[in-house]
Amino acid sequence: MSPEARISPLQVEQALRLLPEVDALAPLRAFLVSTSRGRDATQPYRTVGTRLLLPADLTHAVPRAIARVTEHLRALYDAAVEALQAEQEDDLPAAVASLLRAGELEVQVGRGTQAHAWYDQALRIAETLRDRRPEIAALRRFGDLKTRLGRFDIAARYYQRSLAIAEAERDREGSARACHGLGEVALAQAKWQGAGSWYTRGLQYEADDPSLAAHLHLGLGEAARARGQFETAEEQLGRAQRLFAAHGDDVGLARVLNAVGDLEALRERRPEALARYQEAFAHLRPVAGYPQLEIAIRLRICQLYLDWGRLPDAEDEIRRAEETAIVHNATPELARLYLVMGQVRGRQEDDTGFVFFEKAIELCRGPEPTPRLEAEVYLEYGLFRKQLGELEEAEAYLGRAREILEAIGNGPLLARVDAELATLPTV
Repeated sequence: MSPEARISPLQVEQALRLLPEVDALAPLRAFLVSTSRGRDATQPYRTVGTRLLLPADLTHAVPRAIARVTEHLRALYDAAVEALQAEQEDDLPAAVASLLRAGELEVQVGRGTQAHAWYDQALRIAETLRDRRPEIAALRRFGDLKTRLGRFDIAARYYQRSLAIAEAERDREGSARACHGLGEVALAQAKWQGAGSWYTRGLQYEADDPSLAAHLHLGLGEAARARGQFETAEEQLGRAQRLFAAHGDDVGLARVLNAVGDLEALRERRPEALARYQEAFAHLRPVAGYPQLEIAIRLRICQLYLDWGRLPDAEDEIRRAEETAIVHNATPELARLYLVMGQVRGRQEDDTGFVFFEKAIELCRGPEPTPRLEAEVYLEYGLFRKQLGELEEAEAYLGRAREILEAIGNGPLLARVDAELATLPTV
């Protein structure tokens, strides 16, 4: 037996404890997670931390990691050089566009803090220009970033500023996009009527961009579905689907079919819902670079199986999504998957499901914290403990969710936490 064969692999959590959380090692930390091996599938409580790796394997993989980092840095440097050249040519709008593109590159690899820095620099320059369109775009990018991080109140303020300037400048497309952003924020906060109003307002501005119109109709369909207006939802989603199909937008079609699946699920037409989700996958399969959307669809399928009472199928779907999230270092999505896995264990009355809630909380507190998602985890963790009859623990976790939500501002979710706290018996 060779010496290598006698060496036990490390668990991911062991390896991460050994490597300091410094910027220089961040890509290596992410790479070792994405290249780790899954444990025996018969182990029901495995998480990303228990996956295995051999440092010797990393020795051979390091060149690929360096190449990936180098490619990303080259793209950032190219954007920076283009910004410098644009300033030299006295074309500051082009400089702003280059800085915004660099921020988008950082968003794609989950580096929200770094994206914020690029956007901030772009906005500083844009605010000095007579042409207000770069400022409109920069404010919208900030709104997109804050929405992704769950900071909805802050996101709404950026979109509102973008809309006010766009309207003053009679920038119809900029106004429509800001309205779409405000609709997305309202939708995420379960403000269905407000979301519908913003999407409708956006359509009044939308002119010559069928893709933007399709996204606005998609939003209207989702808002109508959430309000129980199924016929209106079906009509709006149909419009979105036709617009996406007319322009061969497979990603857009995947999004709208996912929404149609949600509508069928609410109608309790589960086979039809599953078929729509599978159609969404069929459109997404040939398109690279959308792991978050793939995970979102799998989460919908998992929820469908949960409502169907098909718990083993729900867990299988979550495990497929988990593999995608790990390979692509999609940390917030991975945290949400473990939240759902904890809910699955709760449905099974399995008290060891706490493992998944604890791992989700750990991921939410990582290098790029996601406090709103952390609050959601604490809320569901509290409900999990309540179901097990552990009322003191339930109150503690719900209280922690409340503290986070009070700090970041999220009225609808805070109201739900307060309602759950009110159901607990007083001691």
